[in-house]
Amino acid sequence: DGREADMAPKRTLGRHSFFDAPALLAFLEDGLGPGKRDTAERHRRTIQEAAVAAADRGSGTLDLSVAAVPNLPAFARERLPEAFALLTSSVDSVATSGDGTTAKFVVKLQDGHRVESVLMRHDGGRNTLCVSSQVGCKMGCTFCATGTLGELGNLTSGEILEQVAHARRFAAAKGNGETDAVAFRAAEASAAVTNVVFMGMGEPLNNYDAVCASLGLLSDARGFAVAPSRVTVSTVGVVPKMLALARDSPEVRLALSLHAPNQALREKIVPTATAYPLPKIMAALDAYLAAGTRARTRAMIEYCVLGGVNDEEAHAFELGELLRGRDVIVNLIPFNPTDTPMGHTPPTREAVQAMAAVLAGPPFGLRTTVRKEMGQDIAGACGQLALDAGGAKRAGGAGGDLEDLAGSAGNGFARAKTVADKKLKKGSVVNGRVAFASSDVQTNKSRTTSVQTMSSAAPRRATDVTKKKQIPRDVELAVAALNATATISMVVLLLAVSWKLAAHAGLFEDHERQHAEL
Repeated sequence: DGREADMAPKRTLGRHSFFDAPALLAFLEDGLGPGKRDTAERHRRTIQEAAVAAADRGSGTLDLSVAAVPNLPAFARERLPEAFALLTSSVDSVATSGDGTTAKFVVKLQDGHRVESVLMRHDGGRNTLCVSSQVGCKMGCTFCATGTLGELGNLTSGEILEQVAHARRFAAAKGNGETDAVAFRAAEASAAVTNVVFMGMGEPLNNYDAVCASLGLLSDARGFAVAPSRVTVSTVGVVPKMLALARDSPEVRLALSLHAPNQALREKIVPTATAYPLPKIMAALDAYLAAGTRARTRAMIEYCVLGGVNDEEAHAFELGELLRGRDVIVNLIPFNPTDTPMGHTPPTREAVQAMAAVLAGPPFGLRTTVRKEMGQDIAGACGQLALDAGGAKRAGGAGGDLEDLAGSAGNGFARAKTVADKKLKKGSVVNGRVAFASSDVQTNKSRTTSVQTMSSAAPRRATDVTKKKQIPRDVELAVAALNATATISMVVLLLAVSWKLAAHAGLFEDHERQHAEL
């Protein structure tokens, strides 16, 4: 079903990108003649390997000389520079967060359109790049600024991969974000992007062919060398393409932007949800989970938490029932303010914590994360990527945390941490437990949520969950002091009684006799 891609406005482009595998392969096949597809494919890989290396070095053009790219047909060496360019796009601007962990790129395409991508650096050397797949988006999610642009066109596979090339150049540059080609170091560039998520502007599965074409060079060891298990494709639920992705690229990770536990509420949040009912989406999710190797089975369920809309514990119980038994990770994303006309508001921290506790606790036991905020000061946030025709960012919220969700094997932004008596950070994943949104929330504090035990058949209602009342801090300290005093007194008393009994039984007589003899 190619309806989604066919409806995208056509764009007028000049030269192709050397990273555009379909265009490069078609060029080579045309020049080599019929029956030469294998030869054309071999040359394509050689040329694109050289293109990645050239981009990493900071070159502006691709050297196709015999010394640089041997065994290339003469027609290709002569005509390729006229039809292809190393980079058809350029970085219009870069905004770096104050803590240096996040950089947002505004990328200018050859026809004047602009898209955004965001690079997030994590502890342990993991660097996740969020790439755009379309100019604008037609899905119309009510919390997303990109949707206000409408669908302006699809990116080519080359334009998608050029975002990776730009990010690698930036990360490999010496000094404070210098972009002078002399500063680039290829060795650093090769490790600059370790994970890629298709969660920028656009619905990736509405540009299915280009997204899938980009996955080849992205994962090729001779290309950008990002393992398929470190690539995540997000969708609001384009069912035919979800099924196709399970067939064509079963090893990449899937992120399903659900945002509601039932069809009626989902249609209010995601207007295009009327095209694909929730039961069909869940069936497509099951098909994806059944595909590929068992090392990759987890999918991410994205749930943007909107204050007063989908943030009640009743919603969490309903979501838990919907996902029960499925090998997924639930990622709760507190809403980031945008300039969308719906005027949504962020949820309270307590509401997000309560939802997370329901999902992670019995009877569901779902792996649950709360989105870690990165790049908050540069508005590189989930749902906030939107540019007007001139490239200026639309006015809107200043806070944010961009999608990552899929960095490592656990698909969380932060490493999993032990829950017992430790401070919990956003983004950490723990089996059957949840790392709450606030870094100052501890499991031994009174501000936790307790979930009552219920049979699976019992109705899940918000009233089934009770919250402990918060105890004043001075009272907590006084009680702790009394408990400590009582414990010490009891230990002293027990020691005294034990000593008296031992003396009464004559256990010390031998010791006293030996001491007297000395």
